[in-house]
Amino acid sequence: MATNLKYIPVFRTRQQEILVLSTFEFEKRIFPLIEIIKEKDRANSTATFVECYQKIITSIKAEKVFVDLPIYLKESGSMQDEVLAFSRSIISNKENRTQRLIDIGKMNNKVIPVISSYVSKTGEADTLKPQFDLLVPHFDSIAIRMFIPSFDTDLPEVTRLLRASDYLIIDLDTITPNTKTPVFKKLIEKLNAITICPKIILKSAINSDIQNTLMEHGSIIYEADNSQIETYRDFGAIAFGDYVGIKKDDLTAGGTISPGFIFYDATENSFYGFKGLGKDDRTLADFENIIVPAVIESAAAKRMAPPLLYLSDENKGWQTINKISRKEESGKSQAKFKRIAMEHYLHCIRTNIRGGEYDDKTV
Repeated sequence: MATNLKYIPVFRTRQQEILVLSTFEFEKRIFPLIEIIKEKDRANSTATFVECYQKIITSIKAEKVFVDLPIYLKESGSMQDEVLAFSRSIISNKENRTQRLIDIGKMNNKVIPVISSYVSKTGEADTLKPQFDLLVPHFDSIAIRMFIPSFDTDLPEVTRLLRASDYLIIDLDTITPNTKTPVFKKLIEKLNAITICPKIILKSAINSDIQNTLMEHGSIIYEADNSQIETYRDFGAIAFGDYVGIKKDDLTAGGTISPGFIFYDATENSFYGFKGLGKDDRTLADFENIIVPAVIESAAAKRMAPPLLYLSDENKGWQTINKISRKEESGKSQAKFKRIAMEHYLHCIRTNIRGGEYDDKTV
């Protein structure tokens, strides 16, 4: 059960997230989890499924990489076509999904496949063991990702399957982990009974209801909740996970220009929102003219400034913000600011891990 793992950042396989995945140094205590949500990372790619994702996984500078074809996706008519097609043809079929994990894992020994119960997706019971049995010959470790709605239903099967080399990921979605409530007290009791393998508490801090146009410019986003970082040990977990300081969106098609930026304050474990002029006069120039100056002059930035290490030269996101401010680089891109947010957040968490911030303190 020995592991140095402390943090699991979750990435979808979209271009800005892939760019961060391939350039960030995760070091020894961060194992990224990639959610494969479509057949290929680029619509015009001529590579096969395995070639596409093998290239991505190989580029990741981490000891281990969790790979998931996420069962939790809710199919809808507004979902991106390629995501919907992949969900219906591959993810919804446990045999097809498991074979894809095997195909990827054969190519790279740092892959840890992630499986989940199908009870909430298809109504099938006892679906973990068939997946587990197919994967065991190919992988030293397997991760089981459990969700709160089906937790009690899945628990007996999970406890029969887990080995010391495996991982148990508890996905809270956007639920605040209030350990004093009766529901969470019962959950903690059940999790504490599982001692065979490492446990990770995963939560999305920024849900899809948080919209750029509704944020108060320069103010804290009270709806954003990153408290799993502070409470994961209460669940008997050794690590925490999240969606890397960005919104866990519903993967819908389309969208309009809406200049906005969510900036993590590592000194408070909180998020601050910055936005453009408003819904009647939105332009990409707002990123350069309004958002960047406000972020640089913000109280959050001042709190993280040297001698603290959060805004050091290693923080690629912060360096990009300053290049935009100096007119050395264009800031007229919503996608770029998504990448900036991720790079800044990752650097802050890595800085805290290096400093032992999340390690157990002896009295």
